[in-house]
Amino acid sequence: MGKIAEIWENVFTRISIGYIQFVYKTSKVVEIGNKDFLLDNNNEKFIVGFWHGNSYCAYPVLKDRGVYIITTINKRGDYITNIGEHFGYIPIRLPDDGGSGGNNLSTIRKMINETKNQHIALTLDGPLGPYHIPKKFALQMALLTKRKILPISIKVNMKIRLTARWDKYLIPLPFSKIELHFHNPLEVKRNELDKTGEKIIEIMQ
Repeated sequence: MGKIAEIWENVFTRISIGYIQFVYKTSKVVEIGNKDFLLDNNNEKFIVGFWHGNSYCAYPVLKDRGVYIITTINKRGDYITNIGEHFGYIPIRLPDDGGSGGNNLSTIRKMINETKNQHIALTLDGPLGPYHIPKKFALQMALLTKRKILPISIKVNMKIRLTARWDKYLIPLPFSKIELHFHNPLEVKRNELDKTGEKIIEIMQ
């Protein structure tokens, strides 16, 4: 990476962090559902999932909790990693395709078993979509780590939507109302992956 590109990346990251912090400080944040599932004293850990288009809004939700966050090994992943680390997340870097099956899933399981037993946060529709269609990777990770999926949907009344992007990326505006919906955890069964994916779509509409 060139020096100018590195400086620009650092500046853009700082602006992104400062802006989302300002939005949360000036907005009314309403938590709907049972967030107690995610308290530190709850021994059960979850796959915490949200849509990719809402990922920018999600950084402050579980800040400073040591939650693992799945991101990609590319420039976009560098940006997400830098912001995530600022908010206290622990990044796990994978290829765009989610890891091409079992090797990366096994690596994740080994990592979390040998270090800190914490929640894992990821985008349910992956880094590349399609839009609001849960990827098999998230469901397979839930099976492999023996965790339920806890979906979080986010609604913002004042926002900018980047509709030209596949994920319709959401940028919240200051002085908004931000609703964080903590849905009940879903158990993933090996022979019901498609059914669970349909259930996630249904409850997060």
